[in-house]
Amino acid sequence: MADLEKQLNDGMKAMDEGDFKKAYSKFKKLAEEFPDSPEAWFYRAETGNMASGMFGAKVSEEEIMASYKKAIELDDENCEYYASYGAFCVSIGKYDEAEGAYNEAAELDESNSSRFFSEFASDYYSNVLARYGEIMDDPKARAPYAKKALLYMLKALDMEPEEAKNLLQ
Repeated sequence: MADLEKQLNDGMKAMDEGDFKKAYSKFKKLAEEFPDSPEAWFYRAETGNMASGMFGAKVSEEEIMASYKKAIELDDENCEYYASYGAFCVSIGKYDEAEGAYNEAAELDESNSSRFFSEFASDYYSNVLARYGEIMDDPKARAPYAKKALLYMLKALDMEPEEAKNLLQ
């Protein structure tokens, strides 16, 4: 286990230095060497996402998703794994998958459920607006997305729609 910890620290150091391609390579190798390590799979997903997004590494969305799923499979009680997976899914437009992941995170850690619900609501709505551009200027086209985001914001506030409506009058 000492070797696993050392290699995790080496990968984290590369992340701290902003070298996400190097960190991704380290975590990819680490996940292969220690396939039962949820941390290795999680950081493989995280650095794969960062390396492919900002630094042009060739890491597919499917590979990143599979790494998150493997981390979750190995440690299905870690709400942060679900939340990070949900955030990734929002970023690539897999909204149903993201919604499920955030709901799992909220269920696992009820004391932080408002954070997970509000994060999903705001990230989801922002991403939809950016992804669909001008069609979102039409209130009718925007309505289903706004409704879902609003319902999650109300869940974050532990408030029923009727109560919110009364407050806003």
